Amino acid sequence: MTRIGGSGLRQTLGGVLAAGFLPLAAFAADLPARTTQPVDYVRVCTTHGPGFFSIPGTETCLRIGGRVRAEMRYLEPGSRVVDAIGTRARARIQVDARTTTDYGMLRTFVRYEITRNTGNYGANTFDLDRGFVQFGALTAGRTQSYFDFYTNDFNFGSLLVSDFATQVLAYTAKLGPGLSASLSLEDGIERRFYNAPNGPGFPGQPFAPAGERLPDVVGQLLYEPAWGKAQLTGVLRQIRSDNPVFSTPNSAFVDTEYGFAVQGGIQVKIPTFAEGDQLWMQGGYSRGALSYLGFGNTGVTNISLSQTDVFVDAFGEAELARGWAATILYLHYWTPQIRQAAFGSYGVIDYAANGTLVTPTGGSLGFVDMTDWRVGTNLSWLPASGFYIGVEGLYRRVDPRGRVFAGNNPATGRLIGSADSLEARLRVQRDF
Repeated sequence: MTRIGGSGLRQTLGGVLAAGFLPLAAFAADLPARTTQPVDYVRVCTTHGPGFFSIPGTETCLRIGGRVRAEMRYLEPGSRVVDAIGTRARARIQVDARTTTDYGMLRTFVRYEITRNTGNYGANTFDLDRGFVQFGALTAGRTQSYFDFYTNDFNFGSLLVSDFATQVLAYTAKLGPGLSASLSLEDGIERRFYNAPNGPGFPGQPFAPAGERLPDVVGQLLYEPAWGKAQLTGVLRQIRSDNPVFSTPNSAFVDTEYGFAVQGGIQVKIPTFAEGDQLWMQGGYSRGALSYLGFGNTGVTNISLSQTDVFVDAFGEAELARGWAATILYLHYWTPQIRQAAFGSYGVIDYAANGTLVTPTGGSLGFVDMTDWRVGTNLSWLPASGFYIGVEGLYRRVDPRGRVFAGNNPATGRLIGSADSLEARLRVQRDF
């Protein structure tokens, strides 16, 4: 038996291994080359502005945002049983998805708002605040009405402005640098404002709406130069009645009417005073479309008045309410972290003479003409981007024409000539 030394053993093993691996190497050389798959990373989208990022595997850019708002409000009560204090917590979550196509930008926007209220704030809500698709010049879905201009952006309480989200089908044409025109078909059902008269004895009957046949038609002309923007808007709406004519019940109905509203507004940036300073002014007139002026049912301390776009008088005629409103707001930055808004609005509602009944005691019933004016200011601290803490005071006065009964009850209500209220709010808000 032959003994193999260490060096010989190593040579022998090396030969064996070489003999075994050479065929494997040759086999491996015949296999297809293996390539590394590219990793599809999330990328920043600069085309659509800050905060957008790409969805991996698509050409769509996405931005996720939202808001949290906390408020506490004091509202002067009209009686002992009414809450003077209210609290609110409101959360908003929104998604903005944009894709560039050969026909223009394709955009989808969704926003939900969830509100928890107590006291004088009213009911809790869970609402689809926005949900629309834009494709080039076309917009379809739920968004801000094309009639609206200033929409309570810098005041906490409500001024007499149209600030309304609704369902739209709109087309926008670019007419020149900064100039555009839009035609929007908008849901008129949410905008309808038909109420019963104040108190008994109304010389006619409340308006009973028939089924809708036409949407509200809104036209907008918008100019956005470097110094701000200016806008003219108008709306035409159909008002169909289900009230039978008194002289021929069940055989004819009160005539269909057409209401309208027009509005003009201007925003001026004033950086000469301070960076971010701006002035807003707008005014509007309506006949049969009070919500387009920002009017609702009037409730101040112990005055509560129902308002309506239209009523049917004692002669079977549909009478449209007339109204106008004007609003002004100035926003000033004392420092980059301290800003103040001062604002006011004034409005008038005028019904036909046969819409009001005056009792022997001098009280007005039915639909009562009135004026409404509001003035206030707020001060906010902005310690970080998208975050502020603010306080606001708002004074409101309602003057009905003549005197009205508290509670709209001639038997038990005392007569009131006018009423006012004071409102104060503390707000903490973060947008992201």
